[in-house]
Amino acid sequence: MSIPLDLLTAAGAAFAGTMGTDVYQYARARFKELAGHRGSSGEDPVELQQLDMLEHAVAALEPAQRPAFSKGVQVPIEKIISTCVDDNRSEELEEFVRILQAELAELRPPFAHQTVTGNYALGDINTAGRDNNFGTNR
Repeated sequence: MSIPLDLLTAAGAAFAGTMGTDVYQYARARFKELAGHRGSSGEDPVELQQLDMLEHAVAALEPAQRPAFSKGVQVPIEKIISTCVDDNRSEELEEFVRILQAELAELRPPFAHQTVTGNYALGDINTAGRDNNFGTNR
């Protein structure tokens, strides 16, 4: 049994989304448990060191540039996850992704929705969309 591709993709995206944020240390600790490196003493495993290097690169960028760069590091993160996480731990990985997505949702600013009312278009169906008049000229 192997980790489903959609779950691996979601895990990579969620983990990459935490990079450069306060949630990264939490995600790193949870991943360390998930990968089975709970009680290891001394240096971190190579995979965690690689994740830390990617996170440092993302964190060094301006906040506006981080989302685009996070998408660029998603594939290496997926490879790290696929090599570290046991295939039998898919359910735990799924829970990990849900938690990270919930944490990231709290970090994102809410969308501002605009409602536009009272617009009208002059002309027939052939000109609608090209010659629309918006405003007070009626």
